[in-house]
Amino acid sequence: MFIDMNTFRQFVILGSCICWMSLSTSCGIVHRLFSSSKAAGISPVTSPVTPATPSSAPGKVQASSSSGSLYALDAATLYNTLQQHLLQFHTYAARLKVNFIRGNESQNLVVNLRMQSDSLIWMNATALLGIEVARALITPDSITLINRLKRTYYQKSFQEISAWLGVPVDFHILQNLLVGNPPFLSRAISDVEEDTASVRFTMHADSLESRLWLTLPAFRWQQSELMIPHGILSLADTGLTQAVVQYFYADSTQAFPAGWQLQAGDQQHTTLQVEIQNVVLNQPLSFPFAIPAHYTAQ
Repeated sequence: MFIDMNTFRQFVILGSCICWMSLSTSCGIVHRLFSSSKAAGISPVTSPVTPATPSSAPGKVQASSSSGSLYALDAATLYNTLQQHLLQFHTYAARLKVNFIRGNESQNLVVNLRMQSDSLIWMNATALLGIEVARALITPDSITLINRLKRTYYQKSFQEISAWLGVPVDFHILQNLLVGNPPFLSRAISDVEEDTASVRFTMHADSLESRLWLTLPAFRWQQSELMIPHGILSLADTGLTQAVVQYFYADSTQAFPAGWQLQAGDQQHTTLQVEIQNVVLNQPLSFPFAIPAHYTAQ
């Protein structure tokens, strides 16, 4: 099996940046960002982005219908209710089958994933016979990737990436996305719509609007959607308007997703499909990661 190192890098970056950076590869932006020898030379985005305006006052939730039982709750209580349904763990290990699709091209990866909650994300990609071709270590501060094939490595901080993008991206977004938790949760819940089968939350944070659908009465994640302000679109000129994550379950009794699919509303029709296998929770894990001295920075 041939592993495209660029695809593995896109997978890692796509997760952490929720598709902005990987979509930019068609314009060479990711290459320039990760090949720059002077991170300080990356210019922050200066285009103004108008913050989204919540549809209700802080701490209040606007109901779009009067029939839902959740409407009586304030935003803080609703947020805590969502938090209670997240997958919680101290350590997490899984095998991910990844399919990265852009236009008429696709690339498959097998990724071994290990996490220590809120502090470390470790991944490696393997080829035929289990030979490792790439490894990644992500901390709350930075992303580091090793290319075994080319004997090179890439390293950038979330602060640098956020400054370049003009929107905040962080460790917790990636952590939630990888395990099947909604990546876009915000305390600023402005609207709730509920019917007999599902409930939709609308949230605002950092100039972005996100929406989250859950099934009822099981309260399982169904879809998470991020709306991209127009001011951010000029970064890559891809026509990106939204990122949508859909969740899949092995059966009707499963509490947490067995996989997810991220679709980007862009000109490239980019899709990232992830099947989660062999999940192990709260067991001792190691996170071996060292950059060989003879590897060169890219």
